[in-house]
Amino acid sequence: MNYNHQFRRIYISESSLQDSVTQEILNKMPSRIQRIIPDTYSFAEEVRDLDPKTVLLLTRSKGDIVNGCPGTDDSYLCCNYQVINQTQNCPMHCSYCILQFYLNQPATVLYTNYDEIFIELKQKMLRQSKRFFRIGTGELADSLAIDGSVLFAKQAIRVFSEIPNALLELKSKTTNIHDLLQIEHNGHTVLAWSLNPQEIIRQNELKTAQLIQRLTAARKAAEAGYLLAFHFDPILFHPHWKKLYGELIDELYLHIDPERIAWISMGSLRFPPSMKEKIIDRYPNTAIPYAEMVRGMDGKLRYARPLRLPMYQLIYQKLTAVSNPPFIYFCMESPLIWKEVFGKAPDSNAHLDFMFAENLYQRFPGLIPEEPRRINYDEGFSLDQLPD
Repeated sequence: MNYNHQFRRIYISESSLQDSVTQEILNKMPSRIQRIIPDTYSFAEEVRDLDPKTVLLLTRSKGDIVNGCPGTDDSYLCCNYQVINQTQNCPMHCSYCILQFYLNQPATVLYTNYDEIFIELKQKMLRQSKRFFRIGTGELADSLAIDGSVLFAKQAIRVFSEIPNALLELKSKTTNIHDLLQIEHNGHTVLAWSLNPQEIIRQNELKTAQLIQRLTAARKAAEAGYLLAFHFDPILFHPHWKKLYGELIDELYLHIDPERIAWISMGSLRFPPSMKEKIIDRYPNTAIPYAEMVRGMDGKLRYARPLRLPMYQLIYQKLTAVSNPPFIYFCMESPLIWKEVFGKAPDSNAHLDFMFAENLYQRFPGLIPEEPRRINYDEGFSLDQLPD
């Protein structure tokens, strides 16, 4: 699926013209209105009547791009995931997408100074060589939806193939993996997909790949030697959720060998209260804003515990009903929920980070050069918090 046709205007900052990838991106969209602008020029007024998903800005980053995942309140466990925000915004239309709350900018942004981003990445990681990192590009955008993101992914795969203490995760709801299948990745890239039942995809994940298309792409990625990951996040309530999510997991394991799955996350629907009106306005046919929700410890609306707990329990039981199941974790849940579903909870965010490394070391021999030691995680820092 190609999303380039959605862009009606392209702005190119003068500084980004020095980056070779800029012209490569523009060559894929020759018929679009293009305009070169000074780096300090504000075009917000010119595009105020346009959807930011239809406006593209090619520019250079002015600060750090490699940072720790923002997470939320300390009351919820976070896995110390690291992110590269090379792309900001997404061309798809998921009714629950939190980017419609967090991103308040007039365009989809692509940073073109790839070389500087990779230098920053390597410098930061060398300073914690005994820790194993998981780093993804899918925090503020889909990792593979538009050509600029795919071009970055191709280069990033090659860079990570030579970094012994990290995995790159490319998370998507598309099938845009064709250009990645022949790249030498050395086992250090994970191709990941967000999953929901097809009925929920049809209702709430507009302009995304269908479930069977995602699973077929994942199988092709596994055949090319990539590790896989899947994200049941957000899990959405549906009157027939037991049937739908049960069938989804059956379909997942029908297509994918569990032993090729590096990890699976679970997380229920959550969003800031002020986003509720935006969802109602933009997606009037969705039932999402009308579910039974409560304000969590981080201030976000979440399904009430008696509603989300049974969903977690069923999905976890189904996912682990295989030999050698994948590593399964919660994204932003409390230790109480961990214990009620898994029977135990990590001691801390650092402990959860260590659990990832320990599981990868045990399940994928040779991936991590040395057996992880917890002390290297308990005393670790996020990549954006490293001491001088």
